[in-house]
Amino acid sequence: MSDTVLVTGATGYIGAWLVQDLVHRGYHVRGLSRSQEKADVLKQLIPEVEMYVGNIMDPASVKPALDGVDGVFSVATAVDPNAQDAATWRSDMAKEIDTWFTAIAAQPTVKRVIMTGSESAMGWGDNDKAVYNEDDWSKVDDPHQYDAYIILKAVEEKLAWDFAHDPSKNVNQFQLSVSLVSGIVGPALTPWSIHHSSPLSFLSGPSVPDFKFYASDVRDVAAQHVALYENPEAVDKRVLMNNLVARVSTVAELAKQLPLSEQQVLFPNGIATVLDAKVLMPVLNLSYSYAVVTKNLARHVGGQYTYQSLYPQLYRYQYTDFVQSTLDGLRLAARQLLTSNASL
Repeated sequence: MSDTVLVTGATGYIGAWLVQDLVHRGYHVRGLSRSQEKADVLKQLIPEVEMYVGNIMDPASVKPALDGVDGVFSVATAVDPNAQDAATWRSDMAKEIDTWFTAIAAQPTVKRVIMTGSESAMGWGDNDKAVYNEDDWSKVDDPHQYDAYIILKAVEEKLAWDFAHDPSKNVNQFQLSVSLVSGIVGPALTPWSIHHSSPLSFLSGPSVPDFKFYASDVRDVAAQHVALYENPEAVDKRVLMNNLVARVSTVAELAKQLPLSEQQVLFPNGIATVLDAKVLMPVLNLSYSYAVVTKNLARHVGGQYTYQSLYPQLYRYQYTDFVQSTLDGLRLAARQLLTSNASL
């Protein structure tokens, strides 16, 4: 493939694998990072990538990276859901999508945009459904009853679709596809990305309710992004990414199988205690990061829902063993941390 493509968030958990996949498939790959230091490290890992430093909220800084590209993989987001209130998130996200997508639309060579979205925009909110697919949207109208990240991803994606379908804004008519990513497991190429994997985020606190969750291996997530770019059938679609199903208690048991030295470096405060969520339900409050509303959390805890993609033909998963993917990620993260500590 001779296309020139840009990957934002190129030094991140998904982005680094995506850059590597694209290079291996023969693309001319540009990577965008906000950090020169991280850009230099990725360049050492993947010499074929052409790295740029810029911020998607600053059109002048990203213009050199965008000039002449055929496609954009929009992996990064600049809005921090932990820093602000819900009304400000919406305002900032509207500004981000308008600024970034206007910069993309100004490039007449750009024909395809693949955006990293989230299952949070599809399967959350008090919808009372047993089966979800890509036609569903999370209901996030009440900012006081929904987790910040879920609001953020739902608002972000709707704004992106509105822009793409507005000919007065999308002046060169780039085509959009969105990957709805669930939890992510598997190894990180870049050492600073290790704590973005679901197992580490779930088990880093003192305690966590046991609940069912969906995930995919990060290597599949990257490969699916490429598949969406290459397949005309994916144009104008949001496509679910979640082939692995597990519970938090399963992850905790896997973590305890690691050597003690690896457990200690991954979880310096100990592996979180997994508690019976049914006992906790009456006392859970909305500050708990996975609680959307009590009723919604109860569905997730009880596993009273499932996902069924409308487009299974668009990607064939390569990593189908949750245990192996999780252990691969935990073991590599431990090795990276132990090596880093030894070098201090």
